[in-house]
Amino acid sequence: MKNFFNLIRVKHWIKNLFVFAPLLFSKNLFNKSFFLQTFVSFILLSLLTSGLYVFNDIKDLENDKLHPAKKERPLAKRLFSKNFALIISILFISISLIFSFFLNYKLTLLFIFYIFINILYTIYFKKIVIIDVFVIALNFILRILTGSIATGINISSWLILCTLFLSLFLGFSKRRFEIISLKENANRHREVLSSYSVDFLDKIIVVLSTSTILSYALYTVSTETKEKFGESLVYTIPFVVYGILRYLYLIYKTNEGEPTKLVTSDIPLILTITFWIITSIIFIYR
Repeated sequence: MKNFFNLIRVKHWIKNLFVFAPLLFSKNLFNKSFFLQTFVSFILLSLLTSGLYVFNDIKDLENDKLHPAKKERPLAKRLFSKNFALIISILFISISLIFSFFLNYKLTLLFIFYIFINILYTIYFKKIVIIDVFVIALNFILRILTGSIATGINISSWLILCTLFLSLFLGFSKRRFEIISLKENANRHREVLSSYSVDFLDKIIVVLSTSTILSYALYTVSTETKEKFGESLVYTIPFVVYGILRYLYLIYKTNEGEPTKLVTSDIPLILTITFWIITSIIFIYR
């Protein structure tokens, strides 16, 4: 079962928690009906993303065998056959599409678009410099839209803006990590890395980390936010600032940069995210 969970990348389901953002910032987190709809959409989206991850692993199988970390993936280690992996991919994607239709047909249309974008990414977009990371950022925005469509909750443009900058920051940080960790073999494992340089990525990371902090800070003091939640949300800014600075520390001092690994293993980062969630709930729902 452990190998199967690694095949469908259950650890990466943490990214799909973004579907709960519309629920949190609309004061509906404790609405049982909305919460159930969001939770179901989270499960369906997780099955969909797992199916696409498996599809990507099938396509990149030969390159993964040469990668120092990806060679440990179940498919690269031949723990499962390509045919079995293909069946799992098709099954998971089909289940998510079928059941999403019963939840909301608009959600099915969004999932189809998600599949279309990610297949294009696997085949083409991941080879185009900068566009490759923008597609990753689009996936995070689609996660938020999943939560919005599942419940019918309108989302703030601020939420989209903050998510865009944060996901771009994480995406380009990961590219930097890949270049440093793979060294001269970087472009062999990911073709687009030959178009990047550490110096170029460092400049992008500075811009995006600043933009992430500023966009969140401006959101907390905006008229829209004050009318909905009062002025208390501004006190969550230190958690966001520390979280970004801690992440910068990790990518520059420890040469890490894999988002999923860092947010699930670095204790200070885990505590920061936890405290931000708790304080946000308190200030929004007090």
